[in-house]
Amino acid sequence: MDKHHSQTVYLVDGARTPFSHHLRQNSKKTPPYSKLDLAVSTAQALFLKQPFTALQLDDIVIASSTENTTENLAQQLAQRLQCESSLIPNTFTAGENCGIQALRYAHQQIAFQQKSLILLGGLEMSTAKPIALNHALSDWIREWQTVKGFTHKLKILNQLHTRHFQKISRTTEEDHYFLHKEIAEKNANYLSISAEAMAEYVKLSQRRLKYAQRNKLLKNVVPIFYPNGFSLHSDDDIINADPESLQQTIITGSPPTGIITKASVSQATDGACLLLLANQEVVDQYNLSPLAILSEPNWDKDNAIKSLLSTNQCQASDIDYWEWDETSAAEVLALEKKPQFSSIEAFQSLNNVNIDGGSLALGNPNSANKYRCILQLAAILQREQKQKGICHFSFANGQSSALLLQNNQEKQ
Repeated sequence: MDKHHSQTVYLVDGARTPFSHHLRQNSKKTPPYSKLDLAVSTAQALFLKQPFTALQLDDIVIASSTENTTENLAQQLAQRLQCESSLIPNTFTAGENCGIQALRYAHQQIAFQQKSLILLGGLEMSTAKPIALNHALSDWIREWQTVKGFTHKLKILNQLHTRHFQKISRTTEEDHYFLHKEIAEKNANYLSISAEAMAEYVKLSQRRLKYAQRNKLLKNVVPIFYPNGFSLHSDDDIINADPESLQQTIITGSPPTGIITKASVSQATDGACLLLLANQEVVDQYNLSPLAILSEPNWDKDNAIKSLLSTNQCQASDIDYWEWDETSAAEVLALEKKPQFSSIEAFQSLNNVNIDGGSLALGNPNSANKYRCILQLAAILQREQKQKGICHFSFANGQSSALLLQNNQEKQ
């Protein structure tokens, strides 16, 4: 079946946890929450609002860039939700862009009539990483431990060399946050974006988040409760907004320029976000009022926005609101200076971009934040009674992705 005859894909509903550095509450004993626990509690709260149960699901698709490949989060979630035994869930773990890969897979499954109702989730939780030793030092320690006798140990000790302490390269899993810092620094340096301008954008993002929290504009946030009586109902204050921390530059890039600050690049955090996607048949069967209609997310090396607008026969002026998965303040501030975005008024004023705060205030639990952007943009379109919005996502490998949301309730 070609795309011209594909089914409409609806975002029926969604829910997420607060985003925080410490959802697990660091403890010497077993922490009260794992990624699976976050998924189960969020899914249960989500299904309480639906006229159907998890038994009606055709698929569960989970994305987690920090997933242990020996486990299958989607399969475990299906078991905890007591789904049909015939269900074959899917877990995507292929790095930074696994959330969009999972979304695209789920969208195609519904669009091409393979599935009717899918639970899509992004789960991220930081894990304590063991100290990564230089390979030469690891070999030396192994030899030291196996050799017997004082004389032999002394001989091995004399072989210890400075090469044993050379820095080793990062793993792929750790790389994308560091690479986004390098990209931010290159953008800021090339386009002459000052540290002061980036600090002002960070503070703007924080003010917008606090306003949205104070006025209860962030919908579908599921509280987290702990055995000691503590509870977390809203996103943590991720960035310390005092002037000193906002201006303190960090050294990265090659050659380093010391322009960007730690506060001006989104921080890795913990969090979960689940979305329910359905076709027209399910919407009619249960008399649902979907949040939005989703286009298929696209991929593009140069300009995902341009190709998305062309595919959906839209103009930039037709777009009411934008949700930009901001990896850095430099990335957003660079938009008004890039020729491909010069015709888009929203990027000159930023009045319609991330109006409820973005990743620089919320933090960025990778896959979960991708789905949070979609969920929040759908809420904004309904709240403001507007028709169209675009979510945009950038990746450290230079690729980008975007998708169109349409508010089908705008005229009702």
